[in-house]
Amino acid sequence: MSRNKGILLVIASALLYGFAPVLCSMTYQYGNNPVTLTFFRSFFVVLLLAFLMKKNGISFFCEKSELIKVVGVACFGAVLTTLLLNSSYLYIGVGTATTLHFMYPLFVTLICHFVYHDPLSRKHMIALGIALCGVLLFLDFKDLSKMKGIMMALISGVTFAIYLVGIDKLKLSRMNSLKLSFYFALTVSVIMGTSGLAANQLVLNQPFISYALMFAVAIMAQWLAVVCLQKGIDVLGSSLASLFSMFEPVSCLVFGAIFLNETVVIAQVIGSGLILGGVLLLVKE
Repeated sequence: MSRNKGILLVIASALLYGFAPVLCSMTYQYGNNPVTLTFFRSFFVVLLLAFLMKKNGISFFCEKSELIKVVGVACFGAVLTTLLLNSSYLYIGVGTATTLHFMYPLFVTLICHFVYHDPLSRKHMIALGIALCGVLLFLDFKDLSKMKGIMMALISGVTFAIYLVGIDKLKLSRMNSLKLSFYFALTVSVIMGTSGLAANQLVLNQPFISYALMFAVAIMAQWLAVVCLQKGIDVLGSSLASLFSMFEPVSCLVFGAIFLNETVVIAQVIGSGLILGGVLLLVKE
């Protein structure tokens, strides 16, 4: 596969990830809520992933110790991250939420430093400082509802960072990617399905278009985008691929403005640039 094709695959993945939040936000117009959205976007891909595993001859067997690790990591990365990010769309624009969530590489660096004592270089500190300045430009103390959404988006970045570190440190990256994705989706479906029913938060009486949008999100964000990204990484390597993944928050800001009529003020543009600049510096390091 050529280098250019690898670049196009990573950009395609970023655009799919960037467009998915727009569809998520649209479902709220039809009576949907974050709990139901989080449940169905995983539930819809469980059967697809199971079919792909069966087709490729991948065993469903999982050691007890391995299963405990998978479920533990899934609770942060698949459950909390998705629920927090979906909830933030109720208070702030999808572009703002995605940009703030993109702080997760910096949170990974901090977790690895304070928990696993990885060295923190001068460039790391500068990157953190630049990104923090970018976050400050998003803060609006006059509108507490927006502050709530901002905090949700930032915390989703923290939980996603824990998820990534967990996959690495617990050696889950050695598992087959389809198998890992299947158990993550299954964990979300079980946890969100049972808790949603218990709390009476699972909204099943929705129009067909809402279900169609949730199905599209599931296919785009939890299958197509993942496949494109994995194939792109195979060609480019993770470092170069992560640079082109920066199209995700940028495209989400654009898609939000086009399809949801979200306003983008100059402070947000500068803030987005600072956050992405900090992340780019960190990736380069």
